[in-house]
Amino acid sequence: MSGYLVPDRFEVLAFTGGQQADAVLSWEGENHDFTVIADGPWGQVTGRADDCFEALTRTREQIEPQGWLLGVNGSRRDTWPSGTCRDMGGFLVCLLRPGLRPTRADLIQTFHHAPRETLATVAEQIAFEEQWSQSL
Repeated sequence: MSGYLVPDRFEVLAFTGGQQADAVLSWEGENHDFTVIADGPWGQVTGRADDCFEALTRTREQIEPQGWLLGVNGSRRDTWPSGTCRDMGGFLVCLLRPGLRPTRADLIQTFHHAPRETLATVAEQIAFEEQWSQSL
């Protein structure tokens, strides 16, 4: 990833209702062919896409029907990758604030821990990004 080293395995928390459980996220790939693997109470699921954010999204779509949310920045309601972030593999996402364009200070790592109260489903995250885009 052009000089930027990202670990390929993350121990994270997953949440459902009022419960939490340990989970492991890992990724593999390069050059617009990435796979994200999520191991947790749901078993093992994988998502494959052009970047790690999209592969994470495809993984989330498989566990959300069972009520699970992954406790990482890529699952926050208020994050989305810019085109540049996607070109760099999707390892960074932007914090979105209505009416404001993200700056470098708004870049955070996709797989780092996120608090439970910031998490959302894929559909909720997409809706927030669309509202944010319209606010500019």
